[in-house]
Amino acid sequence: MTTPKQVNEPMPAYGKRPTRPDADIEGSLKALQRAAVRARQVAQQTGTDLIVMRAGQVVRESPQQKTTP
Repeated sequence: MTTPKQVNEPMPAYGKRPTRPDADIEGSLKALQRAAVRARQVAQQTGTDLIVMRAGQVVRESPQQKTTP
């Protein structure tokens, strides 16, 4: 029977925590902005309206009305 040896491997990059506590929040905001831009592109290509929240109200708008999220 063999005994396991202690291995000192570096931690993979995906396992590291961000150095700043708000780094995850910043990254998720950018991801949401990219998703909004993509949703507008798809809506323009397919000729469909977007359902968005404006001033606390759910509204339907044409993707041509706004080009930025």
